[in-house]
Amino acid sequence: MISASSGLFQLRPQIVSIAVVLIILATLFITYYVKLKKIPVNQAPGGIVLIVQIYVEYIRNLVVDILGKRLEKLTPYFVFLFSYLILSNVIGIVGLENPTASLTVTLTLGLVMFIGTFVIGLRFQKLSYLTRFTFNIQVNGKHVPVMINPLGIIEVIAPLISISFRLWGNIFAGSLIATLWFYLTADIFHAIPVIGVINLLGGLTAPPIHGYFDLLCGCIQALVFTLLTMVYWTLAKSHGNYDENGQPLHHAKKSVNTLA
Repeated sequence: MISASSGLFQLRPQIVSIAVVLIILATLFITYYVKLKKIPVNQAPGGIVLIVQIYVEYIRNLVVDILGKRLEKLTPYFVFLFSYLILSNVIGIVGLENPTASLTVTLTLGLVMFIGTFVIGLRFQKLSYLTRFTFNIQVNGKHVPVMINPLGIIEVIAPLISISFRLWGNIFAGSLIATLWFYLTADIFHAIPVIGVINLLGGLTAPPIHGYFDLLCGCIQALVFTLLTMVYWTLAKSHGNYDENGQPLHHAKKSVNTLA
């Protein structure tokens, strides 16, 4: 009973951070929508409207370049995903717990990628997508499944584990290192008379530490997670080494190896 209560208490800071992140995103999107409606048709946008439109267009171009024109409609999801990850990774700067420092959060995001892989694979390859999970023989030019291929199953499950643990490991490690550093400097300064009540070294080193672990690494990990999701979905809609347009997918596989 005590351990269960302790576990629930430990999750509360991340729950608060998730709520704050969602409120910030909702506020930004609502503000953008309201301001956009007030702009006349013959007037160029400016301010937050222009910034958001440039941001959305950047994500849309990534979706079209990696996933193709037919999946351009997934742009809103990737706009939300990238925005959520950036805010979750950098919110530690203001003293809140990073939501992505919780394995539950990163596994949930990875599960969305995992389910999306099957949906897109079945959408583009139909039932032939399932042949990747079996050993097949060719009969009259068609692949006939003989038995289950465990390597094919592992090949699909591995990205879920790697993409989730990569994001969680980087954010959690950064938070842990920063926390240990501040505790160490606090213990050192507590031994100094008078000025020991203030952790001067911790205060002076806080900006570069948070700038590196929260801001720089947080933005990089958000981009990597988003790009990997796009690339995995691109490979899911392909058949063999070619996409639905018959174009080779060497660039997609190279991207996976590079980002991984």
